[in-house]
Amino acid sequence: MADEQQLIAQARALGQAIAAQPGVKAYLAARDAVMKDGDAQRLMKDYQAHVDRLAQLEAERKPIEVTDKHKLGELESGMASNEALKALMRAQADYTYLMTQINQALEEPLLPPSAK
Repeated sequence: MADEQQLIAQARALGQAIAAQPGVKAYLAARDAVMKDGDAQRLMKDYQAHVDRLAQLEAERKPIEVTDKHKLGELESGMASNEALKALMRAQADYTYLMTQINQALEEPLLPPSAK
């Protein structure tokens, strides 16, 4: 039976293996590229601020104006045309899929026999 330190060592080894996986490396590189891209940063900031504003309007049961909807579309279009953001979105989808598979594999032994 593994003690806590052995489990932590195995977790670190798994983390290193995940970090070395080509898809994860691509995700990290895409993330870093976005962090260095001023236009991408501005687009994400503006988009998030606008989405937050729309959510607040909805929560207050206030109408969302046509101009707000157009601005959201413009921001989405700008994000979709930014190469760094497109690369990040693609890499993030692959990374999320991989991590979902890993999490399912980790959880499998914890499931009751009827769920397997």
